[in-house]
Amino acid sequence: MNIKKRNFDLLTAAFFLFAVVILITDFFIVDIAITDKTRLGSIWPELFFNSLADAILLMAPCWVIKHRRTYTFIILWLATLWSVAQLLYYPTYRDVMPFSSFLLVQNVSGTLIKSTLGAVTKKTLFLLLLPLALHCYNWFVLRRRETDSKPKRHWWMLLLSIVVFVVIRLTITTCIFFTYRDNYRDLEDTFKTYYSNLGGRHLNYVKHNGVMSYAFYCFLSNFNSRVSDEDIKRAQGFISQQCYTYTDNSFATGIERPNLIFIMVESLNAWAVNLKIDGQEVTPTLNALAADTANIVCLNVITQAKNGRSSDGKFMYQTGLLPLLDKSVAMEFSDRSFPSITRALKKRGYQSVEICGDEGGLWNVEAMSQGYGFDTLMHQSELFDQLEANDWHSDKVIMEQAVQYLPKLRKNFVAQLFTGVMHSPYNDVFKPATWISSSKQYTPSVRNYLEKTHYFDTQLAAFLDNMKKCGLYDKCVFVIASDHSEPVDDDPKGRPALSRNGDECVLIVLNAKQGAQIKGPVGQIDVYPTILDVMGLNDYTWKGLGHSLLRNDITSVAISPDEVRGNSPLLPSQQQSWDVSNTLIRANWFKKK
Repeated sequence: MNIKKRNFDLLTAAFFLFAVVILITDFFIVDIAITDKTRLGSIWPELFFNSLADAILLMAPCWVIKHRRTYTFIILWLATLWSVAQLLYYPTYRDVMPFSSFLLVQNVSGTLIKSTLGAVTKKTLFLLLLPLALHCYNWFVLRRRETDSKPKRHWWMLLLSIVVFVVIRLTITTCIFFTYRDNYRDLEDTFKTYYSNLGGRHLNYVKHNGVMSYAFYCFLSNFNSRVSDEDIKRAQGFISQQCYTYTDNSFATGIERPNLIFIMVESLNAWAVNLKIDGQEVTPTLNALAADTANIVCLNVITQAKNGRSSDGKFMYQTGLLPLLDKSVAMEFSDRSFPSITRALKKRGYQSVEICGDEGGLWNVEAMSQGYGFDTLMHQSELFDQLEANDWHSDKVIMEQAVQYLPKLRKNFVAQLFTGVMHSPYNDVFKPATWISSSKQYTPSVRNYLEKTHYFDTQLAAFLDNMKKCGLYDKCVFVIASDHSEPVDDDPKGRPALSRNGDECVLIVLNAKQGAQIKGPVGQIDVYPTILDVMGLNDYTWKGLGHSLLRNDITSVAISPDEVRGNSPLLPSQQQSWDVSNTLIRANWFKKK
């Protein structure tokens, strides 16, 4: 009897030990995936002990609850699915998926599913197999050796587990302080940095604090999301002191009452422009436009889109505001109205239309379109009959629809076209394939991405040519801009890039009064005031939080409050703009205007 009981205890102990190992593996693999490989050698002990502390804390209730194995499986599957979600999310978003995003079920679409399946790797399958292996162990070993012994509740073990978690966290933070003491005034300053500051990116918090600390932070931050009167006063002070109030239209195009056609391009990387594959240009149309000195051109617009991705890009270009760091404006505040390029033109009697291939409910496209002031939204339901079954947001259909619709408008207009063909994934060859797919240059995913880019380029050429044929080209200002950059390939060696990060976006403005070749780096937030300048809209009181590329020599950008690129006297205000924008959005500041 003692031998049987001892076997039972050993086998049960092995079960819980295996569970702890699975949790450590889940979190550690995620930590490795989101960590810069050049820093992994020095930071991996911190990542491992964070994972160990998280596993100990999650398993601590097993000492006092009755159905401990049921609890263990629930925790294991939640942790595993969270980890798998991060491995699928990070390659595209370059951040940890916030907990709030798991609730966005209305954004589940064919494109999302296709992108998710395209991101599946051996690591994600491995993580899913671990809990299944434990299920097999439980079923074939433990369930056959069950005894009637009543599990004891060891409250002291629960407390010990919590103490071990706290000790590990204290030790890690103390080590950080002693290692980087030049960066911190004291140990308290280290805690404030790592425990109270999200730093603009969720992955920074997860790497240095662990998953459980991050979960606690997100939970507590929901109780502190209200904007205080002091925050509003700071934002108002920033606007009165830092934001421009000029009203001249010195940089306006020479076209009388020009129409505006804004082509927002899905995932257009600047490194694709001027790229050749086996001696042939991938984007001959974009190359010619970028080389034309009559155009405003910047191939160093650094993406500032966050969790909202494409919706964030649209939000910045339309409103001159920065996105939220932790959530999506389109999902959290779609019921609000914002100042926008569209509203500025509507004040002058312009008609407005947005054409895209998304469903109206996806990322709240329809609600946000109304929030920007568009009169008409043509989306998937209107274009369904023309869209191809396997390419539901075809750039060709969207641009042909614009060619048919825009010449019929009786007033001047502002039109926003949102492309989608270049959306991830890039694991399948795009049809019809060209010489790009037959090349041996770069990795298959990069070649597949470039096939899509080449397709967009041909459709852009046809669209501009049709605008000339119908007589609208010379009456319009065309803005071509990336909604955000796209990593495409995890290995920088496998893809071309203008920089190590490869996160440069494209901005090309046609039919401006004067051309400009802008070196940058600049931010997406700087596009809004530039369009106001080109369109002669500086009587519009809201100039945005960015800086017009025609009035300023911009050589810096704040990617987040703590991550910058370049250097210039504007940098402090660029960093502060993140907090100001967050306050204005959350406080519904523009409702009063």
